[in-house]
Amino acid sequence: MKLIADSGSTKTDWYLIKEQQLLRYTTQGYNPYYCTTEEVKKSLKEELLEEFEGAQIQDLYFYGSGCSNSLTQQVIKDALVPFFPNASVSLGDDLLAAARATAGHSEGICCILGTGSNSCFYDGKAIKDKIPSLGYILGDEGAGTFIGRQLLSAYFYREMPKDLAVEMERMYNMDKHIIISDLLDKKNPNRILASYAMFAYQHQTNPFIQALLLSCFDTFIIRHVLKYPNAQEVPVHFIGSIGFGFRDLLIQALEKHQLKVGKIYKSPFPTLLEYAR
Repeated sequence: MKLIADSGSTKTDWYLIKEQQLLRYTTQGYNPYYCTTEEVKKSLKEELLEEFEGAQIQDLYFYGSGCSNSLTQQVIKDALVPFFPNASVSLGDDLLAAARATAGHSEGICCILGTGSNSCFYDGKAIKDKIPSLGYILGDEGAGTFIGRQLLSAYFYREMPKDLAVEMERMYNMDKHIIISDLLDKKNPNRILASYAMFAYQHQTNPFIQALLLSCFDTFIIRHVLKYPNAQEVPVHFIGSIGFGFRDLLIQALEKHQLKVGKIYKSPFPTLLEYAR
């Protein structure tokens, strides 16, 4: 049996290939920049392992946000190996999963727009070039954290139309001190920021929200996509809830820069499963 995981900062989707069956499970996300090995172990034990009681996993593929180098990969691997001692464990980052799922065996610029953002140039076999992802404090352009930050700024700087501000107050506790305290003191500030993107999703036909989203996507395209030398020659693909949920506006932003619109998926699955069969 084979187990494939697609892990972002918010959630992890697990796919078990068992003979002719495909079973799916969901746990919290495991980004090694924001969690420890012990925290991953605790979550696996509480949220996943009873589902696999008695299962003999031979191959485990883990694609995770933040798993782009040996140090961060080890955080996750040290949590997985004790629970799956007989499995061959292979780790890669979520960007590789996105590239394989969208571009397949062809060249392309492959991007992630979910809680965070990332991008690379993929030659059909491997990632050959990559603009660095700087996380929710310095980067994450176009992602849920970035959109959330722009919405909060627009609200507190009184740039948001009054009717939208009232709607935000109805949907969230907009006490500035509580919001700042949560972002400084709670464990996953990136998820807290990204949670405000739901407001944009629910009001994406509003002209102010549309302009804000187009500006966010434009920033991502300028800072990431256009930095690749052949950006206008190959398709630009996207994986993630933000890219998928706002795909019409994303396509509009891409076409503004005369870029080739590629595949836009919410998740790398089920396409990615073909690599594990």
